[in-house]
Amino acid sequence: MNNVEWKRKASNFRKKYRLRTINSETLCNALKEQGYTVIEFNGITDKPAVAELIDALQLRNLASQSRCFTYQDENSRLVFLHEDLNDEERTITLAHEEGHIWNRHMNQGNVIGTDVIQEFEANEFAHYLLLNRSGSHNRKFYVCVFTLLLLALCAVMAITIKHYHDKAIYTENLYRVSDGKKYHLGDCNYIKDRKDVTRLTIDEYESGEYEPCSVCKPDEYIRNSN
Repeated sequence: MNNVEWKRKASNFRKKYRLRTINSETLCNALKEQGYTVIEFNGITDKPAVAELIDALQLRNLASQSRCFTYQDENSRLVFLHEDLNDEERTITLAHEEGHIWNRHMNQGNVIGTDVIQEFEANEFAHYLLLNRSGSHNRKFYVCVFTLLLLALCAVMAITIKHYHDKAIYTENLYRVSDGKKYHLGDCNYIKDRKDVTRLTIDEYESGEYEPCSVCKPDEYIRNSN
């Protein structure tokens, strides 16, 4: 997509949501019109309701590494925004997330942030959306965008590295409790509400020290999966 097309796309967005100025407040209003809820988080000492939501959606790793990200499924449309960002950073990050939404990246997955091409497209959209009326470029804007892009790429790398690290050490969907000698599937009712659940390592699985749960029958699941 060339510069003219990116300008047109940003202009269409401005017109659709009647945005004479672009700031964190007007972008939040546009997101609200699109059905999204903006949730502030910090990834460490979140309010109980926010922490429970992040855990329920299995977004803890992403929340600990990101400044802003979007989640969407058939029931929820959520934009998570780090509470430590200043107003200019909020504006830039929200414009970036809107770039994902406006470019329909959310149709390709629940969480965006692991595809370099999508990150580039979201940044291009944010760039043309945040150009001032004279069309000149804001140097501070570029510095912030570069910094945020670098943080996003670092987060992608960290998540990718952790994925391969976990894949090499842990079983795919087997868990145990600290005082038990059986392993279970992740959705087993026996471990569902317990707080001492840990993922079973490959070494533990192969050691023969642990037996399959008779309730969720993980060995049958593994055989059927293969």
